[in-house]
Amino acid sequence: MHAAEVAEPKFGKYFLIPFLGLTVGYLDDEQACTVHLPFAPHLCNAGGGVHGGVLSTVLDISMGHACNRYLSAGSTVEMQMRFVRPVRSDVTATGRIIHPGKRIVQLESRMLDDTGRLVATANGSWFRHDANN
Repeated sequence: MHAAEVAEPKFGKYFLIPFLGLTVGYLDDEQACTVHLPFAPHLCNAGGGVHGGVLSTVLDISMGHACNRYLSAGSTVEMQMRFVRPVRSDVTATGRIIHPGKRIVQLESRMLDDTGRLVATANGSWFRHDANN
């Protein structure tokens, strides 16, 4: 059983996944989580690109799910995003653990468009819920 299943039985039913139409997958050999966001016009800003808040959410979910699946349920402590180019297609973010600290986990995520171009990156820190044990 994975850490998320032990700590949060409803983790896989997180409300933003169906709301945004996300598909979550795992690369167990890499301890990574992929989150696919299909392009949808209602998610776009006035310029026609997917809103940065939506992209930030996808990056956050990819890192949070990686932490939850491979280490412990956790909470975002801080995140930094870099938007490289506007998004006008489907995208996939891949979150990975960089450093599995005892209390604070360091993660990163890279988001690619449907042609494989980098569109955004993020890094962040998560507090491990099992840190008090």
